[in-house]
Amino acid sequence: MKLHLAWPVSVAAAALVLAGCSSSEAGSAEESSSASPTTETTSATATASPEVQKAAEDYKAYATGQIDELVGVVKVFTDAVRANDLQAAQDAYAPSRVPWERIEPLAGLVEDIDGKVDSRVDDFAGEDDPEFTGWHRLEFLLFNQNTTEGGAPFADQLDNDIASLKEQFATVEVTPLDVANGAAELIEEVSEGKITGEEERYSKTDLWDFGANLEGSQAAIDTLKPALQTADPELLANIEKGFADINATLQPLRRGDGWVLFCPENDQYPSPRCPEVTVTPQVVDTLKAQLAGLSENLSQVAGVLKLQ
Repeated sequence: MKLHLAWPVSVAAAALVLAGCSSSEAGSAEESSSASPTTETTSATATASPEVQKAAEDYKAYATGQIDELVGVVKVFTDAVRANDLQAAQDAYAPSRVPWERIEPLAGLVEDIDGKVDSRVDDFAGEDDPEFTGWHRLEFLLFNQNTTEGGAPFADQLDNDIASLKEQFATVEVTPLDVANGAAELIEEVSEGKITGEEERYSKTDLWDFGANLEGSQAAIDTLKPALQTADPELLANIEKGFADINATLQPLRRGDGWVLFCPENDQYPSPRCPEVTVTPQVVDTLKAQLAGLSENLSQVAGVLKLQ
């Protein structure tokens, strides 16, 4: 944008010189020209509307509440690891991740936190890499190795990292653009990655993540709903229908407060925890189509609300 604006200024200056304008006139013209981008920039970065600013405040409050919940459920999980109670640790693993998955894009505004608590083994030399920490290092021990042995130091570190997240998030500035982008990123992550089963390859608890991602994205859109209703009610209707359709597709896979294990046909990450198919190819294909449609609609929100 700045380069584009600079071209007519130089042409105008050249024309003034050729016309023999006085230096004072040229200076006046240059001052006027240099002021022009400032005026345009100020207009483009004007204070957000009260509606979208309130959305940012409300979504940060939502995220703060989720982090408070996260501290507690992670402690249940890590206590079980430290107590060498394999079954309790396995049972607590998926619930311990739900608040994180609801707010992952916002939590990621805290520097380095995602790499510490949520990296997968693909980012490291292997499962024994000392830099491989967080939930997925513990997931490997609990569900692939079927042991809590060696898990206590990683449990301690996870507690410390989540406590650090809580402390640092209090000072994070959440903008309206963060809200819109966060809603889109949560669904894009499911659509382009988690639907393959890569995230929870050892535990097969991917559907807990799916559900939490949907909840977090919908919570973000709920805060933006008044602004979207004014700016583009049709887009809002399409987004709300997208959420409803995906939730309807997922509903048969619920089991009480949780979900069936994610065991698709021709699983890219086969596991003894999946003796049979729990998610049919038809359901996977339906989810892929629905997620792609919702992701496309959510990607338009920031532009429609003029947040970019």
